[in-house]
Formats: sequence, C-alpha cells, structure tokens
Amino acid sequence: MVSMILPFVREMFAELEQATAFQRVRRHLAAGSGRIRVSGLTATARALYLPLMARAANSPVLVLVADNKAAEQLHSNVIVAAELTGAVAPEQVLRLPAHDVLPFENLSPHPEIQEQRASVLWKIATGAASIVIAPVEAACMRLFGTEYYADLTRILRRGEEHDLAALIKHLNTVGYSPVDVVEMPGQYALRGGILDVYPPESDRPVRVEFFGDEIDAMRRFEPESQRSYAPVDEIALLPLTETPVTEKLLAAVNARLSGARVEGDADIVERAIAAGGVSVFPGWEFFAAVAGAKSSLIDLMPRAQVFVEEPAMVMNQADRWWEKLGQRHDRSGIGKLITPDDLYLQPQELRNQLQWLPGLELDQLGAVDILDVDMTAGEIALHTRPTMRFHGSMPALIEDLKALSNAGKRIL
Repeated sequence: MVSMILPFVREMFAELEQATAFQRVRRHLAAGSGRIRVSGLTATARALYLPLMARAANSPVLVLVADNKAAEQLHSNVIVAAELTGAVAPEQVLRLPAHDVLPFENLSPHPEIQEQRASVLWKIATGAASIVIAPVEAACMRLFGTEYYADLTRILRRGEEHDLAALIKHLNTVGYSPVDVVEMPGQYALRGGILDVYPPESDRPVRVEFFGDEIDAMRRFEPESQRSYAPVDEIALLPLTETPVTEKLLAAVNARLSGARVEGDADIVERAIAAGGVSVFPGWEFFAAVAGAKSSLIDLMPRAQVFVEEPAMVMNQADRWWEKLGQRHDRSGIGKLITPDDLYLQPQELRNQLQWLPGLELDQLGAVDILDVDMTAGEIALHTRPTMRFHGSMPALIEDLKALSNAGKRIL
C-alpha cells in the first residue's frame, strides 16, 4: 500500500520548522557537537518532530527509550510522522528490539525478535537507517563489527554468478529451513538449478533459475498455486538470526563454557571443532558475544547523534535491568565462565559514552523533573499540549473541532 500525502499537508507540517525554538534545536543539531535538553514535547509532538530533527542533524539518529513497549509505540508514530512530513524515508525508520528473555535462563529469544534484530542490524551496517529506535537494554548489548552484520544478507541480481552450494550453506546458517514446497517466510526449496526462497519482509517468495552459476531469471510466485508471475531483477535474502549457526561460533561458545578464554585464540576454537560435540542449546545465542563481540550499537552508528527519550526513566530502567540480569546470573551457577560484563555494557559505561556524544535529551517536563543531572545544561522548550480524549464520543469530537475552527486554529 502506497499512501499519497497532499502538498498542502506537507506545507502545514513544514511550518513547524519555522518555530523559533525549533530553529535553536536545528542549529544545535547542525553543529553536531554537545548535548542539550529539549522540553515540552508531548508523546505525539515528539514523534512528529523526530523526522524533522533527523533531517536537521543531517546524520543518522539513534533514539534510546526505556523498553520494548516504549520503542514499539514511538516507532509506529514516527513512521506516520515520516510519511506526513517527508523529512525522512519511512522505510529507514527502524526499531531494534531488546530480547524478550534474559541470558542465563536457558531460553532462546523468540524467533520473530531474532529475525527483526538481524534485519535491522544488517540495515544499520549497510547504511540504510535514518532513525533507529532502541530500548536501553539493546543499546548495552555487546555486538560484532559492521562487516559481520553486513555479511548476514545475500543480494541476488539477475545475470550475476553465485556458487549455489555456498548460497545454500549460508541460508542454513542464518536460519532458513529446507522444505519440499515453499509456503512461509524463512523457507527454501532446491530442485536442480531452481531455488525457491521466501525472504523475510517480502510479500511473496521468489523462484531463482540458475544456468550453471549464473542467475538466468528470477520471478515472484504464489505460494498457493506455485505459479510464477512477476519477474524481478534483484532480491535481498535477509537473515532470520543475528547469530549464524556456524562451527566457529559454536566452538567458541563451547570452549568458553569449558573454561577457556577464547578471545583472539584461534587454536582453542580449532581444537574445539576438531574434538566435535559443538552444538546449539537453549539460550546459546546470548553467549555468542564471547567469540569476539567488542562493539555496541553506538559503535555501529559512528556518525549518529543520540537522542534519549525521558533520560531519568531510561537510566532507572537500565539500572533495574542490570540488577535483574545479575540475579539471573547468580542463580544460574555459571560463575565466572561467562559474566554479564561479557555480554553487555554496564549502564554506567553507557552513561559515560553518552556524555561525549552529540544529541538531545528529550524530556517533556524539563530539568525540574530530573534528579542528579547537570542543571547548568542548556534547555530549549517547545511548548506543546496533549490532544483531548473523547472516549468514542463523536458529538464531543465534532464540537471540539468546531470550537478550534472558530478560534482560527488549523486542523488536520
């Protein structure tokens, strides 16, 4: 579905950028240095202004929020705002969820969360993100480098050559399932030189016909009838997991759980592979970080300006999450083999990083609502107010609209 925004609507939203307070925000973002507090934005106004702020920053924007629920709500609203304002492409507004379970619980994250994280991390690594919204827990997770996530996806183009055996091996490692007939996302079927594959985020599966190693033709097809109908020139085979199931990665995890320090020691990993017995187990995905994950989300977005939504709430949530993580670790009995510090930045480490990064503190009530912060920090107030709630009463809504119209207000 493609929505068309009328020009006069875009003109109405463009007027928001002419506000004196926003011009001060724009100049701060354009300078690309230091942090400043922006107060007075309700939840709706904040979502509406975020694409405009990202355009003013002329760089990617990372927005840190308290948890997955806050990220979901803000993400859906910012996508709408991006469509209304035209400030950034809606498809470049991304949400990186935190896992739904904690490490040390012998549970793997939900497959949908793994799929979404893998796709978003690939887009970040390949520069396809304008705004990334992430819970503070996701921002603290230790990650691999850009090249690792950029390699999670395979781009197929008609006329290019690909080693089919290597492609199938890759699909298996990033979560695809071999089947006889492709019907669902994440499945593939191979019949001679014909590969049927259903990538995540695709509305239909694709039939790829090889002539030797060359891609001769690609067509979308209907899963129900298996009939192909629409030729395509390029497809992206997005991953379903951010932790590919490879011998090297599994061997590093198993070696670490056996008491070895594997960072930078390829011999230990090779010996673990040679010894056999490396396998997946519930929750192994969390421990993949011991194979050399030294980066963080902030490191993957080196040009980004970082916005923090309700800083006091975000940092309080980070402290509670870290305490809960420590409790899970203590109860697991894993001891010093793998610790929370091996998997995540501590909240204080994140605080230390943030103070040196350009960006904004988005705090609706302003400095009066924040304890233990630098009260000398600059603040810009954008005065907004929440919309009225009518609880399903259409007559009340109509009367309010009439009153606003009679008062000369502009209504969308």
